[in-house]
Amino acid sequence: MNRTDRLFAILLEIQSNHGITAARLAERFDVTKRTVYRDVLALMDANVPVRGKAGSGYTIDEDYFLPPIGFTKDEALLLILGAGAVGRHFDAQYRKAARSAENKIRASLSRDLKREVAYLKSYIHFLTGPAEPNGEVADAMQKIRRAIIERKSLAFRYFKRHAESPEPMVRQVDPYALLNFTGAWAVTGYDHLRKDLRMFRLDRMEGVMVTSRTFERPKNFRLSEPAREDRSARKQYQVRITREIYRWVKEQPPYRIVKARMLPKHVLLTIESSSADAVITWMLRWGDQAEAVAPPDFRDQVRTMLSRLLSLYE
Repeated sequence: MNRTDRLFAILLEIQSNHGITAARLAERFDVTKRTVYRDVLALMDANVPVRGKAGSGYTIDEDYFLPPIGFTKDEALLLILGAGAVGRHFDAQYRKAARSAENKIRASLSRDLKREVAYLKSYIHFLTGPAEPNGEVADAMQKIRRAIIERKSLAFRYFKRHAESPEPMVRQVDPYALLNFTGAWAVTGYDHLRKDLRMFRLDRMEGVMVTSRTFERPKNFRLSEPAREDRSARKQYQVRITREIYRWVKEQPPYRIVKARMLPKHVLLTIESSSADAVITWMLRWGDQAEAVAPPDFRDQVRTMLSRLLSLYE
C-alpha cells in the first residue's frame, strides 16, 4: 500500500473507530507507530480535523464530511454480493433496503465497471439454505429489532427441542443482538429465568411481545461470546463410528466433539451434550455404522429406544 492510499485508509479507520490508538493503527497497516504519527500529522497539515490525546486515541470532528468515494471492481462486487446475500435472509423491510443499497452502489460505477461487476456477479452465487424467513419468524424479527433499538425486554413462549416437558416455557429476555447461523435466526440476551446469557432460535419462539420494561446492554458484551451455556448439565458420551462416515460426521458434527481417537476400522468419538436423547437421535441416522460405547447407562438407553422402535413393527 502506497502512502496516499494509507493516509486515506487511516482517515477512514479514525472516522469509523472513535478513539482508535496509534498502536492499533500501526498493527492494522503493518507499520511502526512513528509512521502512524507522521501520517496523522500529514492529515492535519491537509486540514483534516484529527484530534489526538495520550491514552484516548484519535478522533475526527463529527461534522467533517468526506467527499463521495469511488469503488474498485472488487469492492463494488463484494458490496453488491453482500447486500443481496444478507438481504435475502431478512424480512421485506430489510430486503427492500438491501435492493436500494445495491442500486445506489451500481449507480456510482462507471459504464465499464458496471459491465465487469455484472459479469462477475453472474458467476458467483451464495446458496445458504432457505432465503426469506416465514411469516412467524419475520414477525418476531421485526419485534426483536424494535426491542433492541428501544432497549425493551421481550416476553415469549419457547419450545425447547430436548426438554423434560413438551409444553413451551414463558421467557423474559433482554435482547442484546440478532444472529444468523446458516440461515436460522436467533436472538441472544439476558434471560431473567436463568439469570444469565442465553440464545433462542426465532423459529422456536411463539407469541413474541415487546414489553414496557427497559434495560441497558452491558458495556462488556461481545458478540464473539454471545451466550454462555449451562455446562453443569452437560455430559460426555462415547460413540464408535466407522471410518467411512467420519468425513461426513465432521461436516456436521454432533453437538461438541471433545475427542476423536482413530482406530484400525473405526473412530471413537467423545461427544459432549446436555441430552442423551439428542445424541441417540443423531446416532440412529447412521444405522449400524454408529454404536454407543459409554457410559453403561447410555448403552441401556439406546437399547430401550431400539426396543420401542422395534415394537412399532411387530
